[in-house]
Amino acid sequence: MNEKQILESLKRTVDQAPIDILDKIKQQPRTKMLRHDGITRQDTATMPSFRKLMSYVSVAAMFLFMFFGWQYMTQMPDSHVYLDVNPSIEIVTNRQDKVINLKADNIDGQRIVEGIEYKGKTVYQVTEEILDRMIRDNYLGKGEEFLLLSVFNNNQERAEEQKRNLDQKIHEHLQAKELQPIVLAQKLDNTSTIERYAKEYGISVSKMTFIRNMIILNPELKTEALVNLSIGELVRLSQGMRLELDKIIDSEDLEKVEPLLPQQEPEKTDEIISPDQARSIALSVVKGTITDFDIDEDDLEYEVEIEVGELEYEIIIDAKTGTILKVEVDD
Repeated sequence: MNEKQILESLKRTVDQAPIDILDKIKQQPRTKMLRHDGITRQDTATMPSFRKLMSYVSVAAMFLFMFFGWQYMTQMPDSHVYLDVNPSIEIVTNRQDKVINLKADNIDGQRIVEGIEYKGKTVYQVTEEILDRMIRDNYLGKGEEFLLLSVFNNNQERAEEQKRNLDQKIHEHLQAKELQPIVLAQKLDNTSTIERYAKEYGISVSKMTFIRNMIILNPELKTEALVNLSIGELVRLSQGMRLELDKIIDSEDLEKVEPLLPQQEPEKTDEIISPDQARSIALSVVKGTITDFDIDEDDLEYEVEIEVGELEYEIIIDAKTGTILKVEVDD
């Protein structure tokens, strides 16, 4: 069949179609819907208005805002305060200076914080309780009044303010107990390297920062020789090595630290310090038992070995000036 024949066939079909087809469709019986769906329902009275819906959304948003605001102010960590003597303790506070967590970074610290009810208390209240326990357990007392205070906060101004306030509170509390504290205050930086080394050596981030800064002042110092020393021993070592702690520490208390020995002028070094003086200097740095003591007469150096538990320290002292030249440790 060609194209012409196809067109003629279609025309005949259209012409033969009944003309009343539309009328027949209209006359067909209609089925009534028994239930409207969401599209055909026309009753607007049962639909919540947009205004009412928005009021619900506003109330929900307000409660969410209040909840997250409460979480932010009371539950989220804001500052990390570190107190180090030999016990190392970390106090975590919220933006209201209330304590939300209390941690110990070593065994001595665990004994101090055990049983302390800190929830709902301010950082100042908890700090005073920690200080009292340190006094009770003889970590703080006459001749043992060194304390390292460190504060970390992302807001540097807030960190400085907290550090100043805590420094003042610690002085007031310990002076009321007839102690003369030597508080070493430092600012902390949030570095993963410090945290990694602190975790590796089992000490606080605060103490690790102090040790790192001591090594900056004297690169010959080794971390292994310092991590087991108390804050007081680290200060005595710094003093014996003539390190300028005021470059790394914010403290007016350093003036209270009595020198291990009066510094001798170079032209007056014909005489050497006595063996007893050398022993006293060594034991002021490492409190243990002297297992060996000798003098190198060629180099004019005292060599002192001190045993502390399973560790053995070797301390080399300049026999003319009493300056500590080297500290090493062996397991």
